Amino acid sequence: MQPLPLNIPHYPMLRFVARRGRGLVLIIAAAMLLAGLAMAWQMASVIPGAVVIVAAIVVFVVGRALVEMVELITDMLLPK
Repeated sequence: MQPLPLNIPHYPMLRFVARRGRGLVLIIAAAMLLAGLAMAWQMASVIPGAVVIVAAIVVFVVGRALVEMVELITDMLLPK
C-alpha cells in the first residue's frame, strides 16, 4: 500500500517575514529616517523632512506590529 501524500500547504512569505521581518522593518525605517534627516538638512523648508521622520516612526511601529502578528500566526497555526 502506498502512503498518501499529505496536502500540507507551504507559506513561503509567512516564513520569510517571520525569519527576516524584524530586520527588514528596522532597515526600512532607518533608511526613511536618514532620508528625512537629509531632507531636513538640505531643503529650504524643514517640513518635508519632519514629515518623513514621523512617517519613519509610524512605519517602524506598524511594521513591528505586523511582523509580530505574522510570528504569532506561524507559531500557533502552521504545522511544524
